[in-house]
Amino acid sequence: MPVQFSAPLMDAKHFPPSLIKAQPAFTLTGSSLWRYPLPVNHVSTFSRARYALAAAALHLKHSAQQNTVLLPAYHCPALVEPFIYAGYNIVFYPQLADLSTDIATFSHLLTPQVTHVVVVRYFGFSQNADELIQVAFAANKAVIEDNAHSLAHFWQTCAAQPPAISASVSSIAKTLGTADGGVLYLPGYKADTQVAAGFTTELKALRSGNRPITGSADADLRYFRAGMQIADCLRASRWLMLRSNYAAISRQRRENYHYLAQQLERSSAGQVLYPTLTEHDVPYVLPFLLHDIYGFTRLRQQQIQVLRWEELATTATGIASHYQQHLVQLPVHQALSKQQLQHIVKALG
Repeated sequence: MPVQFSAPLMDAKHFPPSLIKAQPAFTLTGSSLWRYPLPVNHVSTFSRARYALAAAALHLKHSAQQNTVLLPAYHCPALVEPFIYAGYNIVFYPQLADLSTDIATFSHLLTPQVTHVVVVRYFGFSQNADELIQVAFAANKAVIEDNAHSLAHFWQTCAAQPPAISASVSSIAKTLGTADGGVLYLPGYKADTQVAAGFTTELKALRSGNRPITGSADADLRYFRAGMQIADCLRASRWLMLRSNYAAISRQRRENYHYLAQQLERSSAGQVLYPTLTEHDVPYVLPFLLHDIYGFTRLRQQQIQVLRWEELATTATGIASHYQQHLVQLPVHQALSKQQLQHIVKALG
């Protein structure tokens, strides 16, 4: 049965322009003229993480049997559409309230028909991802780690090269605020078909802060553009990826998260999903569970670009269905000022 996505609940055109953005703007501040010693062996670059994920799906695909991938029920279309494009059957596994997954339920779904599993580290937190990876690996499944929200953890995977992980993907743009950029760790993969952007595309992207998209989506896809699959990331995105101070970025994101989590501890609007950080967490956003679904509208009217995963596969039930309306993503990125953080707190007061 083909996967169908629910319609968006809101349209950004219905809100005033955001003054507090979900991601940082492109800047060279804090970067170095010298490259940092990153573990770039087996790493390829793409225009977006979704195309890195599609490359992994195509490369790891079995030619002599039907390929079925187990995906988390709480997702955005960018996680699912690459596997539709690659011709996989798709099965979803449920999440608990903290976005971890019950191991017994997960193990039960690892049937002989399932060939691949995607494990997501939501919002820069690991939940019980490491345990899921080991269980899937022990069941002889190809495991793809989704680090789209954590470029820092992606580099850790590249350095460790764990045998249980067949591939890992991440987003350059989500962490660094570049105009584009996705990365793929996949030993044995050769990205020799990637096409570099022309000068005009590079210039337009730097001016607008976002890379121009070419082509239209296929009939069964909402956002995935097959014509972008061979597009390499912009040179500016790669330059910043190799020269950014990840320690400083991680430290600032953690400080911003800690401030918001403390200030929102007694918020009447809802609750922080993860009140504390472990020493390993580098948050992409602060996930906040609204009591009132209209809280999302109030935040957007305050010109805060909060995000919400609204376009779930129509089979979504339970936690995924509830979070579709109630779980919002508050900005904590490194470019936020104290005044902007205070504005977020006030909007949820």
